Amino acid sequence: MDTNKVNDAIYDFLKTKHTRVYRNRAPQSPAFPYIVFKVDTITNNCPSFDMYLNINIFEDVNTSIRAIESLADEIDKELEQKIINSETMSLRFGLEQRQTVWSEDLIDAQLVNLRYVIHAYFEE
Repeated sequence: MDTNKVNDAIYDFLKTKHTRVYRNRAPQSPAFPYIVFKVDTITNNCPSFDMYLNINIFEDVNTSIRAIESLADEIDKELEQKIINSETMSLRFGLEQRQTVWSEDLIDAQLVNLRYVIHAYFEE
């Protein structure tokens, strides 16, 4: 299993949707809106590895949430049930949850969270 290749494939997909995409965490004081994604749990369910992918889309608290809701819609429209194939792996995405975290729960941002289960198969 090559987790960097999985993350690279996710990054490449998300970069087609928005210019500011970060793996694991954003730099200090990034420009809004921006996307942070993280593959945070991996389970070996032979013959696949099952992974959780969290995509967080952040926006300034003083801006309408409409733009990031639309961006989340666009990402999910293409990522839900998407299959990414390469010579060494096959990734299948399924949406597990979508939630909005309002500015009252965060200090300086609001966000939409998309959580996917990825079924990943790797060539040996």
